[in-house]
Amino acid sequence: MMRKGLMLAAASLFVLSACQQAPEEGQERLAEAASADAAAPAIEAAAVQAPVIAAPPSPIAQIAYAYRYALSLPRDRGAEMMSRHELACASAGPGYCQVISAQADWIGREPGGRLELRGQPEWINRFRAGLALDAQNAGGRLDEAATEGEDVTRGIDTAQTVSATSAALTERLRVLQAQRGGTVAQRLEVEREIARLQTEYDSRQIELRELNDRVQSARLTLDYRQGGVMAADNPMRPVARALADALGLSMGVLGLLITLGSVALPVAGIAGLTWWAIRRRRKPATA
Repeated sequence: MMRKGLMLAAASLFVLSACQQAPEEGQERLAEAASADAAAPAIEAAAVQAPVIAAPPSPIAQIAYAYRYALSLPRDRGAEMMSRHELACASAGPGYCQVISAQADWIGREPGGRLELRGQPEWINRFRAGLALDAQNAGGRLDEAATEGEDVTRGIDTAQTVSATSAALTERLRVLQAQRGGTVAQRLEVEREIARLQTEYDSRQIELRELNDRVQSARLTLDYRQGGVMAADNPMRPVARALADALGLSMGVLGLLITLGSVALPVAGIAGLTWWAIRRRRKPATA
């Protein structure tokens, strides 16, 4: 119904404006036809002498890059390394790097942390180029490195096209709206359509800015894990893992015994006192 009303409103306004401009347009068309006939020989001569223009190069794809690294570090160096990397990003300034999120647990059963950064692609590339050396100097190693690129060219082109179309249609409707003619209902329909087109234009502009920001920056995710040199390809890795598992199991059993003892000891004490009181009351009095 909105589209139909808009078409009726635009048609009525166009008819009114066309009736007022018909004589002038007829004279303009005659003048244009005469000038076109006069310029035809010159155009044909220029077409014969015009050089062949090479086709423009293919457009460059707009890629949004995301990097993911995993560092295996000793327990006592993981927290230090993560804090140092977070401080390096903050010291670079928001124009070069920003901390998106930082979370860590260094006292749990699987100590580790995660740091997410977003920054200028050149700065991010320089930063990640030194991650392997940082891990090595801390007694660990770089376990994983992955690069993901998302082509957002189509999304950018779509947002630009829709924005331009919405702006052009809005301008045409405002020109028709400024002219006299049409009923009140038709003019209200045009107003609603202008508001809808403006909303569409604003949303596409927001989407376009977000896509451009993703292209002009890079995302880096750092995972810090407990391990280090022994956790890599060292021949003693199976022995170290078995000892760690055995120690963990022993500590688990010890923790269970302590928990049971903390519950059983008060119960045993209360039961002993009760039994002693009963025996004392039943003991016959001495003569």
